[in-house]
Amino acid sequence: MTREFDPRKSYLTLKANEKMLAFVGYSIQLEETGETKQGVVKISSDHRPYGGGYLTLTFIVDIGDRKDLKNQLNRLFNNLTDQSIRASLGNEFERIVKVSLDSLEKVKGWYVEEINVHFRSIEDREKVIIEEKIIPALECCLPFTFDPVEWWPESRPNESPENKNIEEDISLRTLFKKWFGAG
Repeated sequence: MTREFDPRKSYLTLKANEKMLAFVGYSIQLEETGETKQGVVKISSDHRPYGGGYLTLTFIVDIGDRKDLKNQLNRLFNNLTDQSIRASLGNEFERIVKVSLDSLEKVKGWYVEEINVHFRSIEDREKVIIEEKIIPALECCLPFTFDPVEWWPESRPNESPENKNIEEDISLRTLFKKWFGAG
């Protein structure tokens, strides 16, 4: 008997085993309304045996119940393509793959966009690729301004913050700082 493929379970299994590297806060200047929104990008990596791999950028923005804001963000992220960032990322860049998280589960109140940026060679070069290539490339393609990257200490295990820390009324950036043990 063939078992049905469950994309949600498969995706959650992948996410449970990813190697978190860093997070970075950002501001989005929305042209349509003139407002500025804050967000956070969680950055993780996956290496392949041949030395290549990809960086997963998970963009998160609190949108409340504003469908108009979700539509604006969708239009912005549609501008991010292989062609729009290829020149900024150099010869090691292969492609980007966008993962539609909405097809797996609706996330109410949040805009979540996940992008996998594939490279021919990535091992031991993540910091340079992220800070000197990806962040500047994103700032050229999107109306985003990024804060300095906050790196996950290599010796620190991946742990979730205590429930009381999650339930507090805090910003995404503060939540990530609590995860990192710096807040």
